[in-house]
Amino acid sequence: MVHSPARGLTLQTLKEDAPFDSKPLNVVEHYKKLLEEDDSLSMPIAAVETLAELIAHSDSTTTTTELFTLLRTASSELASASFNPISLSSGTSLFLRFLTLQRPPPDMSFAAFKGELIERAREFVTGSGRCRELISDNMNDFIVDGSTILVHSYSRVVVQALLHAAKQKKRFQVYVTESRPFGLGLKTHAILTEAGIPTNVVLDSAVCYIMPKCDLAIVGAEAVCESGGLVNFIGGYSMAIAAKAMGKPFYALAESFKFTRLFPLSQYDLPSSLASPPLSFSPLTSSSVKYTIPATPSRPMIDSGMPTPLEMSEETLSKQPLLDYTTPELITLIVSDVGCLTPSGVVDVLLQIYQAQ
Repeated sequence: MVHSPARGLTLQTLKEDAPFDSKPLNVVEHYKKLLEEDDSLSMPIAAVETLAELIAHSDSTTTTTELFTLLRTASSELASASFNPISLSSGTSLFLRFLTLQRPPPDMSFAAFKGELIERAREFVTGSGRCRELISDNMNDFIVDGSTILVHSYSRVVVQALLHAAKQKKRFQVYVTESRPFGLGLKTHAILTEAGIPTNVVLDSAVCYIMPKCDLAIVGAEAVCESGGLVNFIGGYSMAIAAKAMGKPFYALAESFKFTRLFPLSQYDLPSSLASPPLSFSPLTSSSVKYTIPATPSRPMIDSGMPTPLEMSEETLSKQPLLDYTTPELITLIVSDVGCLTPSGVVDVLLQIYQAQ
C-alpha cells in the first residue's frame, strides 16, 4: 500500500494558492494514528507522512526558514515522545535533508512552494514502497534450496524476503526467535506458517543451541549506523555473536531510509527517551520488607504437565532494554535497496546523501 502524505489536499489546489488548513496538527497523535491504522507502515515513513501533513497545516509560516524550523521542532517532538527514537529520527533526518535541497523558482509563491514540498514528500514515501521489493530481489541469491534459516523477532522486510523466495519455488525451513518481552517472533511464525513455509519458534536463550543446524542468519534493523553496525530489537547482538563463533553468515536487511548518522561505541551509547537507563538498580529498600519466594517450576516426569512459568513483574519488564547494537565486524553483508554492502560501505552511502549539493 502506498501512503499519500497530506491527505485531503491536492497539489493542484496548493499551486493555486488556496489557503492551507489552519487547524493545528498534533504531530504525536497523528503519528500514532498512522501506525495504528496500518501495521505495514514503518516508523520512519510514518514520521515523514506526519511532517508532510504538518506542511499542509502550516498556514502561519511565510518563509522557508520558518517552515524548516517548524519541521525540525516537530521532528524533535516526535523523537522525544517515541519509545524508539532512533528509527524514527533516521527517516525525519533524511527527509529534512531532502527538503533542504529544494530551491523554489523566483516566480513561485510560497504557498505553491509548500505544495511542491508535499509532492516531494509523496515521492519520498512512494519510493520507499519499492525498497522492500528491491531488497527481496537482492537477497534472493543468498537463500538457496534446502536452506535452514534463523531469523530474529519480526521484521517486515525479512518476512517479505522469505515470502518472495518461497514464491520462487525455493524450499527452505525457518527457525525464529520468540523475541521477548513482546513475543514478536510468534507473529513471524504465524505469517510464514500460513504461507506454507516450515517454521519453528525457539527460545531466545536457545540461539546457540540451534545455530549449528542453520545455514545462515537473517535479521532486520531498526537503524543502520554510520559505523556499519545495526540497531535492532534486543537479541540481535547475541545472535550475531553466535553466528560469528560458529562460522555462519549473518545478513542484515534494511531499507536505505534507515541509514543514520549515528556512531555508537558501545551498547550504552544508543539514544533513548527513557528517564533512566535500562536495568538501573532501584534504591535499597528496608530489610524489613518481606518477599515471597516462589516454588521452583519443574517437570520431573515425562507424563508431567508443563509447569507454570515464573513471570517478571511490570516494573521489572519496564527496566529491560528493548534495543541492542550489533557491531560491524559481526555482520557479513547489509542487503539494502541500494545494493549489498559491507558494513564499511554504509558511510559511503551516507556521504552521498548528506554531502549532495
